[in-house]
Amino acid sequence: MKLKVFTPAGDIVIDSSRMDAIVARRAAKLIAQNIAGERVSFVGIATPKASPFFARCWRACRTIPAGETRTYRWLATAAGSPLAVRAAGQAMRRNPLPMIVPCHRVVAANGLGGFSGSINPRGKEMKLKVWLLQREGWIEGVQPVAKTKRILAANVVKNGNATPKSHRISADIKR
Repeated sequence: MKLKVFTPAGDIVIDSSRMDAIVARRAAKLIAQNIAGERVSFVGIATPKASPFFARCWRACRTIPAGETRTYRWLATAAGSPLAVRAAGQAMRRNPLPMIVPCHRVVAANGLGGFSGSINPRGKEMKLKVWLLQREGWIEGVQPVAKTKRILAANVVKNGNATPKSHRISADIKR
């Protein structure tokens, strides 16, 4: 069964067949409360069982702060397999808990990348990704500018950390 949470940009779908039904319903309720503007914590929601690499990707993704983005390369490295960039993308594609595992915060080195298996920039999936990023402070149209410093906002200081005036978007520095 799939649970849907309405947003102005489209539905967020939680695949409850891949997890305990109670956890899925609780996750849907928390996401709906978050969309409604309430402050909620997703800390108590565990991700379902998966391959060790997918589980590491989902854990790493959950560490990305709201309003910040990271690349698929960063995610693969954080999951312990720096060369598994495409596999990190597949982990995000198969993410059963959007927003709780904030896969919308993972972007390609040269732009937004995909979302929910779609790379169509005019598709409903990408509209939802952009909407989720914008509500966290992301600046539309600002793309990464170089391979060594993948910056998604202005006002980034030399060491690559976002300044307080950069709308909480940080850099993803190649390490």
